[in-house]
Amino acid sequence: MDKEIFVYVGGFEMPDKNAAAHRVTNIGNILRRNGKIVIYIGADRNRSVRTEILTSRQEFNGFECYAVGYPQSHSEWISYLSSAKKYIKVIESLNCVKGVIFYNFPSLAMRNLYLYCRKHGIKCYADVTEWYSGKGQGLLWGVIKSADSWYRMHVMHKKMDGMIVISQYLENYYRKCRNVVRIPVLADLDDPKWENHYDKSTDELKLVYAGWPKKKDRIDYLIEALMDVKRPYHLDVVGITREQYLTMYPQHKEWLEGNEKVTFQGRISHTEALEYVKKANYSCFFRPDDRVSKAGFPTKFVEAVCCGTPVIMNDTSDLKMFVCKGKNGICIQNNSIELIRDIIESIEYVLETDASMFDCNEYEDIVFNFLNEDDNENK
Repeated sequence: MDKEIFVYVGGFEMPDKNAAAHRVTNIGNILRRNGKIVIYIGADRNRSVRTEILTSRQEFNGFECYAVGYPQSHSEWISYLSSAKKYIKVIESLNCVKGVIFYNFPSLAMRNLYLYCRKHGIKCYADVTEWYSGKGQGLLWGVIKSADSWYRMHVMHKKMDGMIVISQYLENYYRKCRNVVRIPVLADLDDPKWENHYDKSTDELKLVYAGWPKKKDRIDYLIEALMDVKRPYHLDVVGITREQYLTMYPQHKEWLEGNEKVTFQGRISHTEALEYVKKANYSCFFRPDDRVSKAGFPTKFVEAVCCGTPVIMNDTSDLKMFVCKGKNGICIQNNSIELIRDIIESIEYVLETDASMFDCNEYEDIVFNFLNEDDNENK
């Protein structure tokens, strides 16, 4: 019997250019271990939307991957958000697709691909990791973004044959829908990239922030807390330059001027970023306690713990479920500058981590039962 083919579609940039790529690859690895064939159709910022989709075929980590070019003009954006033609072209080139998994997919394109799948007997699933907001996007784009998010979250997802959700918040919202499973950010703990051979500092508290703070994280809370910290410390900011930070928070220019306790590393590769995380005593991030944060799950938390580095963060999403028994970090109640400062002043240099809760191997049965629910019901 031929192996069943599942096509994963979404804005992930393979093989590891964004957090979405890591998410879908880890779930794909579980599917592959269960005898499925997984084919990805993602995005490529370096490719023109006019490029023939079938010529984009590449292989990463043993997976067949295709990529849709990144839109530039208004007309290209409209097509990107609404058209399913390129995805259908790949599906029609394959032999007997069993299911399509939508990863945070544009809602109109999702609807059109969903209608095609229904017509051809292809199952439809959603991997839901975000609840996007239109705030801060500008008037026109904010309206488009909000409408797209509303239609996807309130209408299209409820039509799916099943949903993988990343948080309790989303699990509760979709509790009346059929076949919903919660799976956090996952990691392959056998991957050598998680090995940490560094000794943690015991005379200077080494902190790290790794990411792009503009959309989600309030790195300014961390900077302002550090202004009054007396103990020896050093913060590496990975992902942005000092100039980019000061564009967002110009009021901190005087304090950062010539400050050797804070170093901005700029944008570097994911592998290099992990090295900074491994060296640190703690990774830090703080987020507004809003719907966006509650619905998602911080990839940077899982990556830090898998690197053997605990995290200082505020209580959002499901983080408290994974910070327990004095391991994995400190989860504070709110984003009070004083509270952040007091934690940094008093925290121990070394804290244990336990990444087993994010191990891919622990979720194999969940994913297998999820995809075979209909088959089990029909027996």
